[in-house]
Amino acid sequence: MRINPLTGALGAEIQDIDLNSLTDQTREEIEIAFHEHLVLVFPGQSLTPATLLALTHQLGGPGETPYLQGLTDYPDVVPIIKAASEQSPISFGSGWHTDFTFQSAPPSRTLLYAQQTPPQGGDTLFTNLYLAYDALSEGLKNLLAPLNSLHSATRSYGPNSTLQNQLENMVITKETKEPPEQAHPVIRVHDVTGRPALWVNPTYTLRFENMTAAESKPLLDYLNQFVTQPSFTCRVRWQPQTLVMWDNRCTQHCATSDYHGYRREMLRTTVKGARPKGLTG
Repeated sequence: MRINPLTGALGAEIQDIDLNSLTDQTREEIEIAFHEHLVLVFPGQSLTPATLLALTHQLGGPGETPYLQGLTDYPDVVPIIKAASEQSPISFGSGWHTDFTFQSAPPSRTLLYAQQTPPQGGDTLFTNLYLAYDALSEGLKNLLAPLNSLHSATRSYGPNSTLQNQLENMVITKETKEPPEQAHPVIRVHDVTGRPALWVNPTYTLRFENMTAAESKPLLDYLNQFVTQPSFTCRVRWQPQTLVMWDNRCTQHCATSDYHGYRREMLRTTVKGARPKGLTG
């Protein structure tokens, strides 16, 4: 197994490995690399829905995937499809976010496998939320340390969402009434590494707990802009048969919608996670 870092911030390509036949030692090496690089890219993997799901079980078992319809035979495997004929240029996952932070126990990691990719474009951007936290001033760290923020699915899957109308080849449901809000610490402590991460995102974070949206907006806007500065990021360029696995406890990601007129087809699973804990427990 060879590890080639993508940038100094996060991300690594893992070569000379077959995810269909992992030994205990190789799994341990992958976990060490995962917690060091946060985003792992495995090119040249021959995976089916069944073997992708089997890998997901090895990593802790699939998480709940509301709103997105999975495959008939493998409901925990969600096809992410954008056809060449679609009228909207928008792709699923565009906009910076961490997956499903509106859940009480959001997924610990996400696996995304490329079956068909456009000749160019369709990259995914990632940012390191450990580095974002480390770069904050001591005064802002102290301000944020005791705070919770409220997360909700309303912007993407609420009654006024138009996401399902923009993604013609995916089956997406939405709430008929406002979905519940979920409180999480603004500074999340990773349950394996113990490192703090700046854990808000513009897609699902609505406001700070016990504050209005208007009161929260200036600081949330600043934090959402702060975490995506180039020195914290990497860019993954997809090829068919590439699997990418990322850590939702300490990263955000954003799909690029720059391949209008070409087909992109992926398979996605998530691994179940734990309820986030903050600096104060």
